[in-house]
Amino acid sequence: MEERKIKETDGVKVCYVSHGLGGIGSSAEPLEVHVKDGKILRVKPMHFENVRLYEIKARGKVFTQPAKTLPYWISLAYKKRAYSPNRVMYPLKRVDWSPENRNPQNRGKSPFVRITWKEALDIIVSEIKRIKEKYGLWSILVQDDGHGQCGAMQTPHGVYHELFYRLGGFTMQVRNPDSWEGYYWGAKHVWGMEGPHAGLPHQDAIFDDILENAEVLIFTGCDPETTVAGFAGQIGSVMCRWFKEAGIKIIAVAPDCNFTTALHANKWIPIRPNTDAALYLAIAYVWIKEDTYDKEYLKTHCVGFEEFKRYVLGEEDGIPKTPEWAEKITGVPSRAIKALARVWAKKRTSLTVFFGGPKIRGPYSHETARLEVVCMAMQGLGKPGRQFFRGFYPPATGKRIAPIPQYPEITRSFVGNPMARYTVEALAPVIVPKVLVADAILNPPIIWYGTGAIAARREDQFKKYTFPPEGHPGIHMIWNANCCYITCWNGKILEAFRSPQIEFIVAVSPWLENEAVFADVVLPAQTIFEHEDLIQTARAAVSAIAFQEKCIDPIGESKSDYEICRMLAERLAKEFNKPEILEAFLPPEEFMKRLYEKTYALTKYGLSLEELKGRKVLIPDHPTWEEWKQIQNDIAAKYGLTWGSKPGLTWFYELPEGKDLETPTGKIEIFSTGLAKHFPDDEERPPLPRYMPYGETHQESLLHPRAKKYPMLLVSNHPRWRFHAQGDDITWLREIPTCKVKGPDGYWYEPLWIHPFDAIKRGIKHGDVVKVYNERGAILCGAYVTERIMLGCVLVHHGSRADLISIDPPIDRGGAIDILMPPKPMSKNTVGQVCNGILVEVEKVDLSDIMKRYPEAFKRKLHKDVGPYHGSWVMEER
Repeated sequence: MEERKIKETDGVKVCYVSHGLGGIGSSAEPLEVHVKDGKILRVKPMHFENVRLYEIKARGKVFTQPAKTLPYWISLAYKKRAYSPNRVMYPLKRVDWSPENRNPQNRGKSPFVRITWKEALDIIVSEIKRIKEKYGLWSILVQDDGHGQCGAMQTPHGVYHELFYRLGGFTMQVRNPDSWEGYYWGAKHVWGMEGPHAGLPHQDAIFDDILENAEVLIFTGCDPETTVAGFAGQIGSVMCRWFKEAGIKIIAVAPDCNFTTALHANKWIPIRPNTDAALYLAIAYVWIKEDTYDKEYLKTHCVGFEEFKRYVLGEEDGIPKTPEWAEKITGVPSRAIKALARVWAKKRTSLTVFFGGPKIRGPYSHETARLEVVCMAMQGLGKPGRQFFRGFYPPATGKRIAPIPQYPEITRSFVGNPMARYTVEALAPVIVPKVLVADAILNPPIIWYGTGAIAARREDQFKKYTFPPEGHPGIHMIWNANCCYITCWNGKILEAFRSPQIEFIVAVSPWLENEAVFADVVLPAQTIFEHEDLIQTARAAVSAIAFQEKCIDPIGESKSDYEICRMLAERLAKEFNKPEILEAFLPPEEFMKRLYEKTYALTKYGLSLEELKGRKVLIPDHPTWEEWKQIQNDIAAKYGLTWGSKPGLTWFYELPEGKDLETPTGKIEIFSTGLAKHFPDDEERPPLPRYMPYGETHQESLLHPRAKKYPMLLVSNHPRWRFHAQGDDITWLREIPTCKVKGPDGYWYEPLWIHPFDAIKRGIKHGDVVKVYNERGAILCGAYVTERIMLGCVLVHHGSRADLISIDPPIDRGGAIDILMPPKPMSKNTVGQVCNGILVEVEKVDLSDIMKRYPEAFKRKLHKDVGPYHGSWVMEER
């Protein structure tokens, strides 16, 4: 266990802050911050001293990590976020909003003026009171979920849900499992996997098996060099090196040669977006024809294989799912499909994802997820070296124990604050799934199945919901603490924000960006550097509990989210004579003690909070390899073959009868009994998984007539140089060629990856400003001409800050690609998000022509380095 000796010299103060942007009250390992004269000098890794790190022993080697924090590059540069020209410095009010004249049509166009905190609170309390009297509190939609800063107490999303719950009611926006959609809506019906992992299998001790037995890893839409770091630091990079040291070959299957593929893959197989299901069917066809699959496993551990076999062979629909058939759909040569199938059958092969990548976030991607499980089952899922691997996210992905050696009493959920549970559960009587918010405002009533909450059980997907429920007046006020819908979901929300039905919008954000500019009142929130907090590491391979000192004074008049809640709770408690509202929001020091009482620092090590403040950080030892194996043996002795008794799904494989999965039969359900019972006639998500090119809900396929007008398929990955919508204004990163492309007008455009042949065909050169568009809108990008994207496809990483030239029709200069996404769910009986694999066209643009057509937008003041910023919207600075 680490005993830190703080070294402060030359007037430099050393503080520790949370790490990463996963939010929900939990962090990666703490980072060290150096402060002098009230200013942040640098953020750097923290080195571990006198700590026994984990060791994984496999193939005669020992695998571990460096004895230090493995810092996320956004976190290293995070002082640029604290000092960003885009910071909200003080409360703001839209200049042409008043209770008498609300002008909703001007949201996103009108500038703001500075007001005092008293004025802001007066307006907010008055509006809540008016809304309550006129409509009832449940007409207030609260948007406060998902990722963000990682302090345990002061910054997690969910706190505003708790505030309105204590007030007496609200309508809850339920966050969908946006990075895992296909697994949640598809794979859950094949193998269960309940809990906050949204249909992905638990990863108990999985590295024990992968590093010892796997010969091949198929990285299917997987980019751990990019996506892991925002949650767990650069442990994903370390793990990829482990695989190479263990002699494991990596085959990457994706439309783009992403950052992990370029660094680590032995083979890249390009594939068109939304066609992975066809690839898996063709692989199954090869195995069936060549008799290279595990028939006994399918008999004992699965149900429904014979129906699936008939479909694959074409006995059901007259179309054999041959590699030649799949080649026309996927763009993968039939010879490559056959080779991949034979390697998979011959070598001990595991499928590898982190979040599943773009392939799991497109139309009907639940079919891809289901077919992945079926293919793994055909080779005996759980056999040595044959797992579904996503353990880059240690330790919270295990069911009973962590993926890497860790004492069970140290392992914690990544939901690090009880108020943050709103981000994974649907806890309000009235809900609207995030995907359907615009329709709930513009086109009620709406009907759907399943809350879409990340931690909801499979059975919830069969429950019918309606909004508004009987007696509900509809949504008339929005509390927005997310401010990333238009850049991470879809553009239909722009119309909803400007609807006259919405009488008042409050945004809470440290930065004036995205839909914060559609608010009527904006409240300035803080960054992690500006307050005390508790740090709970539950996402990284090395756990820690740390005390976060205030590094710098608050920027402007900003306050932490928790402090804002307390201020409002105090006012609302008086206004409505409900003292219990304020009682729910304890003074920060007392709340910190409450959180701390449940940490292992106190329960295991007996360390008081005051003692932690003195030593700053507690890092517990990891078990020895021998202790780690004994932990698994103890679980087996107590519970039998189950999660944690063996690595990954080995326990399920070793059960002769195959049972105890969280499905109706306890087995792998190739034919879903739940879907057959509740949605027997659903052609978009039928009981037996299929390839679905297009259907009633979506027509985003090259096989559909729409492709004549929009002939390119768009890939939209998790971004490398920001965390979803967070960090896009960090200027240090803009020097990296794949981060931004500087246009001839000096504006930093979001890159559009385009193949050289596609670029030549359209007269596009590297660095040109181009328009990406379909019938839903258009965005401007900087052309990044590269062979790292498949011919016929283009790539724009999602999450770029919106800089709208026009709202109707939506035209964005910032490259917010989700404006082009369909507002409909993944399929008709789901509420999954679609943010990848859509049809678009690309053309070179004449900037001078756009400037003439939209002169007001181009008159908006821009920062020379950041682009749109606080001064673009606040009157005193215009």
